[in-house]
Amino acid sequence: MPPPPPPPPQLHMPSPTTVHRPSPPPLLTTPPPQPWPPTQPSSQPARHPSPNPRRSTSRKRKPWRKLLWVKQDYPDNWVDPTFLSQLQRNINVHPYDFYSLVADSTVIVQHLSSVVIFVTSFIAISAERVSPVAVAVASSALTVAGWAIWDMGYEKREAATDMRQLAGLGAAPHSRTPSGNLVGGMTGGLHSRTPSGNGASGAAGSYFPPYPASTSGESGSPIKKAPPEVSPEVDKAHMKHAQRARRLTTAKSAALIYFTLLGLSPILRSLTTTISVDSIWAIATWLFLANCLGFDYGSGVEVKFPASLPTNAAITSSVVLASRLPDTTHVFSLILFSIQVFGLFPVFRRYLKHVSWNLHVLLTVVLVLGAAGGLGAVVGWGWSVVWVCGVIGGMGGCGWWLIGLQKYKNEIHGPWDPARPVIRRQWE
Repeated sequence: MPPPPPPPPQLHMPSPTTVHRPSPPPLLTTPPPQPWPPTQPSSQPARHPSPNPRRSTSRKRKPWRKLLWVKQDYPDNWVDPTFLSQLQRNINVHPYDFYSLVADSTVIVQHLSSVVIFVTSFIAISAERVSPVAVAVASSALTVAGWAIWDMGYEKREAATDMRQLAGLGAAPHSRTPSGNLVGGMTGGLHSRTPSGNGASGAAGSYFPPYPASTSGESGSPIKKAPPEVSPEVDKAHMKHAQRARRLTTAKSAALIYFTLLGLSPILRSLTTTISVDSIWAIATWLFLANCLGFDYGSGVEVKFPASLPTNAAITSSVVLASRLPDTTHVFSLILFSIQVFGLFPVFRRYLKHVSWNLHVLLTVVLVLGAAGGLGAVVGWGWSVVWVCGVIGGMGGCGWWLIGLQKYKNEIHGPWDPARPVIRRQWE
């Protein structure tokens, strides 16, 4: 038998030594947070939190300003309590007065009455109830009478303007040129004027206001020249010469219009032969509506010509209606009547309102009654009553309606409103 294996050798290892580590500090328990005391109401307004706390601790913020081009210590959406402090409402609103509104509505009533008179005249001429020659003669006679009144008023206006200039109440004094050159006024009626001294020439009513010319001496200071004195005889002779020239120019313009219409009447009579009657009335209605809506009701006596768009619309409507008449005489009479009603009559109405309010009211009554008479003779007297009641109700009812709507007006003005440019009226 083999001998038994020897026993394995026993390894002797030293026992590990224990290392004492420091124990962690004991845990400390914090007391529970105490509730905040209740807030007391304060009379002071609450302040907005600081948008930049670091900067607010170092220096005090500047007050907020309404300036977009300045960099400020506030965010873009910052709303300051003083934002609406300078807000103003309805600062330019003037309360309406009932009687003033009724008085202002007479201008509208006059124009509407003129349109009604023209339409009823066309119906009467086309139905052969009225002679077209009688209409043309009557309207021409009234036009000449109105022009004579306007011409007399023109002389008075020029005399008043000269007196104000000589007294120094108006613009710089002007001297009349002895040569008597003319420039166009209403029909070429304004005489030319040159400023005193050696300045640039400028007529009355030009864009740039007249100013006295000046010469510079050695020191560079302007020296104003006194206007030359004009004797009363020379001034009176010049006024007569200007008056004759103005009337001659007016007569030439009237003759030109007269003969032009005579030549165009045969062409205008056959202008709308292939168009139906319904289309003619529709076109005329829309053109008259454009005339009434676009008419310049607020212009003053200084306007020498009515607005071009409504005047052209009315003349075009009269041409369209005249093309349905049977004879050349009818066409000539109606178009001449339309030029007098829509081209010259508005100038006379504005002048009459400027001269006398009583005559303006009298003209309004005459036009309303004339339109009522035309409606009664052409359509029926019931329509005349409707027309008169509509005019009275419109003048009163629209005034009360506009006064009632004024309480809803809310016009806002503030320092941030769009700026209005200031345009210099004269070179400095």
